[in-house]
Amino acid sequence: MISPTLLAIDAGGTKTDLLWAQPDGRVLARVEGQGINIASKPPALWQSVLEGLLGDAGVEHDSVSVVCAGVAGYTLPDRRELFERLLQQLLPRARLILLPDYAIALEGATGGAPGVLVIAGTGSIACGRDREGRLMRAGGWGYLLGDEGSGFWIGREAIRAVLAAEEGWGESTRLREVLTEAFGTGDTGEWLSALYRTQNPQSLLAQIAPLVSDAAEEGDVQAKNILIAAGDHLAGLVVHLARHLHLPEDFPVCTVGGVWKSQTILLKRFRERLTERLPHWKGEVKPPLYAPVEGALLVAQRMMWA
Repeated sequence: MISPTLLAIDAGGTKTDLLWAQPDGRVLARVEGQGINIASKPPALWQSVLEGLLGDAGVEHDSVSVVCAGVAGYTLPDRRELFERLLQQLLPRARLILLPDYAIALEGATGGAPGVLVIAGTGSIACGRDREGRLMRAGGWGYLLGDEGSGFWIGREAIRAVLAAEEGWGESTRLREVLTEAFGTGDTGEWLSALYRTQNPQSLLAQIAPLVSDAAEEGDVQAKNILIAAGDHLAGLVVHLARHLHLPEDFPVCTVGGVWKSQTILLKRFRERLTERLPHWKGEVKPPLYAPVEGALLVAQRMMWA
C-alpha cells in the first residue's frame, strides 16, 4: 500500500515553490522554478513548470492525497478553472484546494492563527483572517489602480516630486540628484522616455524606493514626506481589515516585501498610525513565521484530517 503524501505549491509571479511532504509535515523534497502567474502566463508554461518541478522533487504522483496551491492571478475564474483542471490531470488521485497566493502567505505568516499580513514589494496588498476563519483582503489592485505604499508607488512619487519642483510648483528636493544618478542622466525627458518605453515600469520604479529612503534618512523633506504617506496608506489597509474582521486584541501584523527592508521612516510611521487608529490593539508588527509554501502545507494538513 502506498503511504499518502501532501503537496504544497506557491505559484507566484516571480517563482514557483513546491514542497512535497508526509502528513506529519516531514519534508520529502522542496524545489523552486519559474513563476507562473496564471493571469499573465500561458497554460503551456504552467504545465511545463509544474511537470518539471514534480520531476525534480521526485514526487510519486499516486501517493499525493491532498494538494494545496496558492496562485497569483486567482481572481480570474476561467484561468483558475484551467489551472485546477491541469493539477487534477497531473495528480488524479489528489483532493485539491486552490487559494489566492496571498491566502497561503497569510497562513504561513501567522501559522494559521488570526492576524493580518501586509505585503509591500513592487505592489502592495493586505489580507487578514479572523477567529471565525473569515478571510478578507484590502488593496492589491495593481499599479494602474492602486498599490499605494509599494515600491512602485514610492518611486513614482519621487519622480513626481522632482518634476513638480522643476516646473516651479513643487518644493525643492535632493531627489533630483538621486534620480540623476539612478537614470544615468539629469534630463527628466530621458527619465520619462525610459519609463514609457519599458514593458515593466512598475519594477523600474520600485528600484528607486531604497534611494528615496536614503535621501529621507539624509534629511530630504520631500523624500521623508513620501515615506510617511506610504506608511499611512499601508496602515490604512490594516485598519480597514481590523474594523471588519473579528480579530483578537493582540493580533499580529506581519510584514513581507522589499519595502520593509530599508524603509525605517516608513515602518516607524506605520507603527505610529496603527497605534493611533487602533487604540485597543495590543499586538505587534513582526516578520512572518513561515514561508507561503509552508502555509499551503498547513492548509493541506488540515484538509488531510478534515
